[in-house]
Amino acid sequence: MVNIAGDSVIAFFNNSHSMIKIILFLIIWAVIWFPIAIPLARLVKWQIAAPISNTQKLTFIISLYSLLPILTWALLKVEDIPIAKIGLIFQGSFFKSILLGYGLGILSILLVDGVQLLAGWLKFQLPDDNTPNLWANLPLLLFISLFISSIEELVFRGIFVHFLEVDFSWLWTAIISSAIFALLHLIWEQKNTLPQLPGLFLMGLVLFYARILNNYTIALSIGLHGGWVFILASVDTFNLYTYNPEVKSWLIGKKDQPLGSVAGLMVLLITTLLLINLPAIF
Repeated sequence: MVNIAGDSVIAFFNNSHSMIKIILFLIIWAVIWFPIAIPLARLVKWQIAAPISNTQKLTFIISLYSLLPILTWALLKVEDIPIAKIGLIFQGSFFKSILLGYGLGILSILLVDGVQLLAGWLKFQLPDDNTPNLWANLPLLLFISLFISSIEELVFRGIFVHFLEVDFSWLWTAIISSAIFALLHLIWEQKNTLPQLPGLFLMGLVLFYARILNNYTIALSIGLHGGWVFILASVDTFNLYTYNPEVKSWLIGKKDQPLGSVAGLMVLLITTLLLINLPAIF
């Protein structure tokens, strides 16, 4: 009887529309995480009505994202598909593409920030006694950036794209997956996310294009995403820049709103130009 019920659930999932699959996937993920989230909220002293700090947010994200490998394994079993269908391959070229993506992601931000520093829109500040140790924290920031980017790309450019491509063209798959990527960022924080929704949507499109360029694997997307996260987290952790108060925030952005500005959009534009002009190495 249990096997019949299980087979019915699997059949229902496999025969559902892609949007239903995405909703069910997110619900299952949330239901599994909920018993973990409750004691964590008490541990980090977070309350529903209170703003969420970076430490609290990171704690929740790591606990939630750590469940994704199990869900991915279950999905592959349920749909009986090879791992390549969600953009994963375990070959040397995959890891080379991640490194390439990191380089491009870091370069794109450094180019834009370099121009802003020269223009006086950003001001570089030297570390003081309260600044965390550089060499002790950089490896941790690198690991966190790789972990977050790997999970998010596996979900949005991997699993969700796999669902959507069955019912939609590649153009609509790119648009829908990028819209979901942007909107789900509202879960963690609304005030700082709302001005960044257009930028997050465009970021999703750039990362989707990176998957197409990289033989439909998510390696290059992981690298790009990780490079951006690494630089932004480093700037924030070591408090490297201050924003010129005389320059409009819509032009240079704010500390917690990197994509809510022209400068943030320029990072995406430069990244796209870099991707278009990549040698045909894939």
